[in-house]
Amino acid sequence: MLSALLRRFRPDPLRTRVEDSIRRGTGLSKQEWLLGTAPLGREDIEQLADQVITWARARIAASRRPYGIDQMALAIACAEPGGQPIASTTFGVFRPIEFYEESGVEERVRTYLSALPLEALNDRSGGIRFAAALFSWGDVARDTIFADDNR
Repeated sequence: MLSALLRRFRPDPLRTRVEDSIRRGTGLSKQEWLLGTAPLGREDIEQLADQVITWARARIAASRRPYGIDQMALAIACAEPGGQPIASTTFGVFRPIEFYEESGVEERVRTYLSALPLEALNDRSGGIRFAAALFSWGDVARDTIFADDNR
């Protein structure tokens, strides 16, 4: 009974390793695209969507997937540099295959970017920054749970 009670107060070593790994930035990829001061048109947004998709595909391909742990999360935001966000969204947790499926995350990224109101994007005094962050649980799992497999 006493040992069970003491275990409750002892930190979980795996949880601690996972939290430390996440704090170090394991599994997190970030990218920015800075667009100039010129007014944006639909073709600029389509080109940006292509760049975001190309980046995300490369990051997904480079992620680790130990023992099938392959869940990811993607977020996109835009703002004037140093300013408040104009728009942001997250695409939730997904598996890499869901990125490529019909009506999958790739298509949702394109839809999100193309639905941004050009009037709001062009109502600014300077450039505009788009940022994306992709998080890979597989990279964290490889760094923590399966760390012994890496040696």
